[in-house]
Amino acid sequence: MKKQINLIQRLVLVAAMLLILSDAGVAEEKKTDFTLDPVIVTARGQDKGYQTGDVDTLTTPSFFSTITRDEFEGKMENLSEVIETQAGIQVRQSGGLGSFSTVSMRGASSEQVMVFMDGVLLNDASGGGVDLSNIALADVASVEIYQGTSPINFGSTSIGGVVNIQTRRSAKGFNANTLAGYGSFNTRKLSAFINHKPGKWDYLISADYMDSDNDFEIDNDNGTPDNPLDDRTEDRNNARFDQSNVLARLGLDFTPEARIDVTNKWFSKNQGIPSWNNSPRAETELDTERNISTLKLTLNDVTPLHLNTSTQVDYLVKQEVYDDSGNHIGLGRQKSRYDTDRLSGRFFAEWLTDRHSLRLTLDALNETYEAENELNNEKTNDSDRRSFSAGIQDTVFFANDRLSITPAVRYTHISDDFSADGDALGIDPVDDARTNDHFMPQIGVKFQASDHVTVKSNLAKYFREPSFFELFGDRGIFLGNPELEAESGVNFDIGLQYFRQWSEGRLNRLSAKAVYFCSQVDDMITRTYNARGIGKADNISEASINGIETRISAEVFENFRLIGQYTFQDAENKSRIASFDGNQLPGKFRHSWLGRIEYNWQQLKLYTEYINESDMYYDSANLLEASTKTEVNCGLSYLMDSWRISLEAKNIADDRYEEFNGYPLPGRSFFASIKYSL
Repeated sequence: MKKQINLIQRLVLVAAMLLILSDAGVAEEKKTDFTLDPVIVTARGQDKGYQTGDVDTLTTPSFFSTITRDEFEGKMENLSEVIETQAGIQVRQSGGLGSFSTVSMRGASSEQVMVFMDGVLLNDASGGGVDLSNIALADVASVEIYQGTSPINFGSTSIGGVVNIQTRRSAKGFNANTLAGYGSFNTRKLSAFINHKPGKWDYLISADYMDSDNDFEIDNDNGTPDNPLDDRTEDRNNARFDQSNVLARLGLDFTPEARIDVTNKWFSKNQGIPSWNNSPRAETELDTERNISTLKLTLNDVTPLHLNTSTQVDYLVKQEVYDDSGNHIGLGRQKSRYDTDRLSGRFFAEWLTDRHSLRLTLDALNETYEAENELNNEKTNDSDRRSFSAGIQDTVFFANDRLSITPAVRYTHISDDFSADGDALGIDPVDDARTNDHFMPQIGVKFQASDHVTVKSNLAKYFREPSFFELFGDRGIFLGNPELEAESGVNFDIGLQYFRQWSEGRLNRLSAKAVYFCSQVDDMITRTYNARGIGKADNISEASINGIETRISAEVFENFRLIGQYTFQDAENKSRIASFDGNQLPGKFRHSWLGRIEYNWQQLKLYTEYINESDMYYDSANLLEASTKTEVNCGLSYLMDSWRISLEAKNIADDRYEEFNGYPLPGRSFFASIKYSL
């Protein structure tokens, strides 16, 4: 209770500072009509590529940030490195570029964060958080991050929130470009893009290839951290990867209010998996191939109610092959293939009036999951998940549109049939079925307190069904538990956003936000291990998470932009296991700082940023404490006619850090790219 009071005191202090700023003019104020929601990373209005089915960011009460392509154009990064610079976001990466990467928001686990790409849910029923390294930035137009409460536009949501990835869309006219990049650890990148929209027809093709040896230098303690005599410095072994992807989209505007899109997104990746002792003989690898085909029909201004509608059908197929035939990882010889097939459909409709914005979503999917042990040609898993969800949301406007209230409710029906054979340990086969229904209400309030200050607050209840992995086990030495209950959670947040700009003076624009958030997670699924090292998932924990997010951005002297942000989160484990009760949830930092300076002059852009994350434990017992992560990055980009040159220096101080215990990140590295646009 005392911690919560201290958090509220901090929030009140920040709020008071913002209100003082709102009345303390620095120079003559511009007379502007502020219609954009403040404190988004890059301004985005509905005249910039908005399509029916997208979230109306101008009216949503959810706290969110938007990252547009301008923020990462030309950089040798993956999605995880792009989004980790946002307040309340934590990314954990198991190595360099191309390595396994997951996202956590406001203390929630990666499995409690839903990731969408063009309306397609990337979270699999098989389990595990979405690997962000398997999403190529070459295809991405923007990333929207909704923390905690999520708009009804998303058919599925969870305790942590939503990451919404929008791929590139066709624009009028013709444009094309190509990019080549090279950097440390023999990292190479090639990409090309073409878009042509001469009239009603349009097409778009984006292709990308990247590979790296990832042989960065590491400090290897040889698995004996208490014995420095066997420590050595060496190159990372078997961490190389190569990946390719192609996005192809064909569209037709029948009329200004009717459009059809056919899209195919193909991705392929081969990566090495280092052994625990960094053995140079390790040959373990994981091959991933994914394809998503989409047919989308948009019909606006239909029926006497003038509804805007979007209907979408998607087919996703994914295959993963994990090959440790040489037993280098240490769980026995394995070569397994995992196949996921999912057919889904989605319908969205909105009815807009002067006083209401009513939205409806209907989603249905059927997902099949099969696993096969290729060493003996034995199918080890054959499971199916069918789900249907419906959601309705109404935004009601009051007081000359200064106040809006947005109640919403989701209903989800999930039906599982799963069958799994016993593994090499002789575990009994599992053959079971289960059905569950969930109602998830939520409400949000947005109040324009003044021309510069907006107050938002949200309250929502969520559920997360256990994955197939948690229900019956699948890989390695992990037992299933068909008796698992769904996780449930309640989220609450309240905060202020401030925006103001001036026509004269040193300070040109100022935006800031301060948000208090808390969530209570019941029946949290926790993985425990016995003396033989055999794991099992149980509903033995609850969690209480409280924190604050703050961010301030100032544009000064016309050419400089200063950004500072701080996140505090207290993620407490309330476990039924006495040794874990009261501990900090593993893998969650307590403090996070970011500072960034940008300089823009004509076609030149320079930046440097500082990142600091501290107070994190690797384990539930809080015996393995992670060191403090400190990272300094800088870079520049220069436009010259049709050419863009980009240079990056990452982790300049050469800080050696592990976001996953035993999986070090690279030290100092340098990258360069050159882009040519027609």
